[in-house]
Amino acid sequence: MIAQIFDYIASALYVFALIFCWKDINARYLILSILSVSLIGFATLDWAFAMPIGFYAWSMGMSVLFIVFMLGRRHLAYRLSHIEFFAQAYKNHTYTVQEALLYIIALICILSNFITFIEVYLYSIYWLDNAYYKLYIRDGLQKLMIILTSFVCLSFTIKSWAFSKTSLNEQ
Repeated sequence: MIAQIFDYIASALYVFALIFCWKDINARYLILSILSVSLIGFATLDWAFAMPIGFYAWSMGMSVLFIVFMLGRRHLAYRLSHIEFFAQAYKNHTYTVQEALLYIIALICILSNFITFIEVYLYSIYWLDNAYYKLYIRDGLQKLMIILTSFVCLSFTIKSWAFSKTSLNEQ
């Protein structure tokens, strides 16, 4: 339940970041992609909680979906370039250091949830006496990854805002 609070706080931060850097189409598209994955996650969270072991597979799937949304942004913008927003997003798309950090965070989450999935499965069939990684490492690591993702998003927002300020000053 406490981990959900981190998710809600992070989503609120993403909405704030979206408003703050609205003029930068690349930042707007990135944050909208992050929010899209968050919305899908929130919509399916109750279903995932109903599966004690499958929750970790769902969590891996959400991290994979995050990576697909991030890597597929340029392709999606190309495919939908007949819409003005996507045409501009395709034209102005660049990958940033912050996006690389988001990929690394997502990969860490996938690895952590894979380890937890295997451990919880082995615990459920009585091969293990204790789910040590899940109990003492995974939950804290997930909270840390949510906080790091929020900081990376905040860093991206500040960079985007500062860049838009210098661009306006040059004009």
